[in-house]
Amino acid sequence: MSLRESVKATVKVMLTDPDGRVLKVIEGENPDPFSLSFLNILRSNSFGPASRITTYDIFGNQYTFDFVTPSPSTSLGYLAASYCFSGCPNAGSTPPNGPGIWLFNGVPGTDFNSGWILYDLNAMPSSSFIAGLSYSPLATSTGSSTPSSPGDVLYNLVYFTQSITNTLSSPVNVYTIVLVGAVYGSLSVSPIYVPITFYVFSPPIVFSPGATMTVTVTLSFPYGIAISTPSESGGIIL
Repeated sequence: MSLRESVKATVKVMLTDPDGRVLKVIEGENPDPFSLSFLNILRSNSFGPASRITTYDIFGNQYTFDFVTPSPSTSLGYLAASYCFSGCPNAGSTPPNGPGIWLFNGVPGTDFNSGWILYDLNAMPSSSFIAGLSYSPLATSTGSSTPSSPGDVLYNLVYFTQSITNTLSSPVNVYTIVLVGAVYGSLSVSPIYVPITFYVFSPPIVFSPGATMTVTVTLSFPYGIAISTPSESGGIIL
């Protein structure tokens, strides 16, 4: 798979004042990597051959799920097939008691790989979660990219959008945002909140009282290559 065909996450942040005036727009300026928990669930669910999987929630707590054992051998049982983002059983509708876009005033911990120091994009310190903000419901939708010329890769797109208003009496610095989904085990009624993709700001966003931050995370999955223009193909949609 070439770079142009990569599965990817992109983030757009729009900051507005209490009157609705746009103060700042940030889009695609930093890398948007996936968490290891998300990748492990995706890889194991799709390709195996693991009989169980260990994953972590947004704060780094460890959980183990079954996949293909004859009967559940872990306390959580079998992992549900997909993530939940709205109307999730036994979950709230907004962070930190529900899935959505979580804001933090710190950055992830660090790890080492091939001599490099890197962010360990698998968990955030619970102490850095910014509490006391007002969240809109998380909106989700799907779509497809539109090619402009033959050879363009077509993407299936999944959008997650949430608006957060600073209802605190003082500004806060937002260093990291995380898209978080809920997953379930067959033997547990309570969800586990798993990080999907991170975005680290440098410098941080200064989030003033009364301001609203609207965040859109887009996940892109390549599924086709354009061959001809609509005029050449007679406008037929397959």
